[in-house]
Amino acid sequence: MNDERVLAVLDSLPVGIVALDRRGCVELQNAEASRILGLSGEATRGRLLGDLLGEAHPAVALLAQVRKSGREAVQHACTFPERLGRRTLRVDLTASPVGPDEADEGAVLTLRDRTIEEQLEAMLAQRASDELFQHLAAGIAHEIRNPLSGIRGAAELLEGKLGDASLVRYPQLVKEETDRIRRLLDDFAQLTRGRELALAPVNLHKVLDRILELQASTPGFAGITIEREYDPSIPEMRLDPDRTTQIFLNLVRNAAQAMNGSGRLTVRTRVEAMFHLSEANGARQRLVRIDIEDTGPGIPETDLPHIFTPFFTTKSNGTGLGLAIVQHWVVRHGGRISASRAHAGGARLRVMLPVGSPT
Repeated sequence: MNDERVLAVLDSLPVGIVALDRRGCVELQNAEASRILGLSGEATRGRLLGDLLGEAHPAVALLAQVRKSGREAVQHACTFPERLGRRTLRVDLTASPVGPDEADEGAVLTLRDRTIEEQLEAMLAQRASDELFQHLAAGIAHEIRNPLSGIRGAAELLEGKLGDASLVRYPQLVKEETDRIRRLLDDFAQLTRGRELALAPVNLHKVLDRILELQASTPGFAGITIEREYDPSIPEMRLDPDRTTQIFLNLVRNAAQAMNGSGRLTVRTRVEAMFHLSEANGARQRLVRIDIEDTGPGIPETDLPHIFTPFFTTKSNGTGLGLAIVQHWVVRHGGRISASRAHAGGARLRVMLPVGSPT
């Protein structure tokens, strides 16, 4: 089998293969490895992998471990950082020495991209969480709304019959608290009725601009600098205009509150370079990525897994429903949402929405 035939066979594999000589220089790599690493075979051949990717890169670190021990090493779900506009990948790595320990003939690195699998798992988890939340919301709203009306009505009657002004405050407190609970039920109602989306062609950037222009005139935005990093290649998308506005209005307001009225808000859009699997039917689809980044204190690592959980809040006056509702409408559009720390140290909320209609 000649070299061209060997490379053709390697290029057909669904895993990345990188062969390195005893110095750690790349001898060859297949097409999947080029995609995962973000570097072509021509660019890497004959060069040290550490020089190309940096010594701190997970692949380079694993190869160094193998060269030192002479034994195979495996590392699952490594985070490959963003490179050349490509999103962060999650990759399973295996590094194996070539030849016996005493005759070092280099190493072979295999890379298996598990990003899509993890994204699909996350989408399924968000969909399951959203459905559970809807059932919970429907049950709570049904059980509480009727007796709540009775309590408020009784408080109004009592308020009208009390002659002592010092006692009137107590039925007033009952009314205020029942109104607060009713507002909570109204938030629940968003998740238990009107589930069908009113889809229409939407210019995403016009929706974002309208939200930013409206918020820029509010007192909470007086000291906030707004930066737009829009991808002009994004086409019109099939979205529900009202629900899309609701999603990003919540995220923009949260960012402003986190910065306490002073800082930088970045709104960034990108068309994802690669196709993703649809959670509904397994078909390949294009996704648009929308990042809302702030320069506030960020989200503690311990809170990140919980921020979309209903009733989880770190605000003294919050209900913990805002991000749960945002996730609900993102999922209904066939997308997903995630949170992380931004490079500047603040928070990044990332929404992924399909270019086409949700199925």
